[in-house]
Amino acid sequence: MITTMFHLPPQLTKWLSYKTILLLSLLSLAATAAVDTQRNDNDSTSSPSDLLTIPLPNTPIPLPLVGMGIGNLPHDLIPHVVHANLRPELDVRLIDTAHASRNERILGEAIASSPAVAGDGGSAKRSTRGGSAPPNDDPSPLPPIHIVTKVWYTHLNYERTKLSIRESLTELQAAFAATSTSHPDPRRIYVHMLLHWPRCDDSIPWMNCEEEENALPPSVRALGPPPHLDKRNAWKESWRAMEEVFDQYNVKRHGGESQRQPIIASIGVSNFELDDMKELMAMAKVKPQVYQGNAWKVFHDPYMMDFLRENDVVFQAYGVMQGILGRKNESPAAFGMLLTMAEEMREIANGQKLRNLPPVITEATVLLAYFVHSKIGIIPRASSSTHQHENSPASIAAVVPHLTPSHIRRLEIAIPALMRGQDVHASISFMNDLPGPIQVHWIHPETEEEVLVSTMVHSGAVEVMNTHPGHRFVAYDTERVVRREFVVEVGYGERQHFHVEL
Repeated sequence: MITTMFHLPPQLTKWLSYKTILLLSLLSLAATAAVDTQRNDNDSTSSPSDLLTIPLPNTPIPLPLVGMGIGNLPHDLIPHVVHANLRPELDVRLIDTAHASRNERILGEAIASSPAVAGDGGSAKRSTRGGSAPPNDDPSPLPPIHIVTKVWYTHLNYERTKLSIRESLTELQAAFAATSTSHPDPRRIYVHMLLHWPRCDDSIPWMNCEEEENALPPSVRALGPPPHLDKRNAWKESWRAMEEVFDQYNVKRHGGESQRQPIIASIGVSNFELDDMKELMAMAKVKPQVYQGNAWKVFHDPYMMDFLRENDVVFQAYGVMQGILGRKNESPAAFGMLLTMAEEMREIANGQKLRNLPPVITEATVLLAYFVHSKIGIIPRASSSTHQHENSPASIAAVVPHLTPSHIRRLEIAIPALMRGQDVHASISFMNDLPGPIQVHWIHPETEEEVLVSTMVHSGAVEVMNTHPGHRFVAYDTERVVRREFVVEVGYGERQHFHVEL
């Protein structure tokens, strides 16, 4: 048996606009709906708070899975973005930044001046949707706000890390002051402190180890040797400092007090490689509770993901939007799969009786919902109101309970394809069971024109090609006496085999 592989010519796929891809995806959805009628009704009865938080080891404080990032936002936009996201209709409970972003003071002041923190006549008093409820002995009637910040690699080693943490907590002091008993509706502020990188690495183009070291104030340089000269061990001394700070400021020690000082809810790392994580786990007295890394790892670093799951470390993904949706033009069919699911989820949401306005559900919401469904934290950055709504806990909570195994299976085809900038296809094959050769033609869905897409397929041979759900093909013998028509009934990432026979 001879097998050949054939790809549809570019001129036959160029006309596939997003609208057409959406139609083909809907056909694919219809093809799989018959075997996927049972929804995940167990989750539908859960509260949004249950869906959108995850427990952390060694602390009673669960971590919100949905947050927002402000690390690279222009400083003048931060107050507006923070105020918008803390509003009850968005109800974001976690904000991600870093000491190196030099915006912690701005963030603290923005939280302090937010009506959702300072008190707005009670409109901020809501259920714990989209974030974690305070411990039972917490006097606050409102759910807490979580801040993730990080120690930069110039401040690795014991004393430098201690200094960086003190500076971060000092910069955030305005937020802590705003949540003290001087306000009628105090909110807890929980800090999650991470090591941003395990080391400075000159092989990364934007890292300049010697230059950054020389730019530090003399008072910082006096606290210890340059960490880039001890790349293997500097972070280990930093972790010892992190453990001590966690013991000093954790909720078990201060959870019952009115908040006049920060509470460090967890410690963790960011951008560590697997060997680093194994060393950390072997030496740590307090295990890392949070790992922040590029969303790419979710699909392309299975060893790290397995290691984190085995050790009960929560993965928090950055780079979700730009790293995935930013490549939609290179992967139109994969992007169309997200469009299809977004349309389906909007129909479900519109058919429900909601107390509030219907959530904003787009392809971005479906993408984020996949990560939340997988118990992976997300911290998308958005300055526009539309993006803030589609990224919000309310919108994501409207999608997560309705993700079926079929949705998850298709998302796990579409998302890696978007990450790689490669499109998805349905794979089909034609087995020639006739005594003589055949040729296969693609039927244009608008003009019905039959376009030759194969070479001569001899008796007993197989022709394999990539195509799209819903496409039609016709096979002829050389005399055009035998004509057999076929319809692609499988979805993207699936295979279908056709026999051309008498």
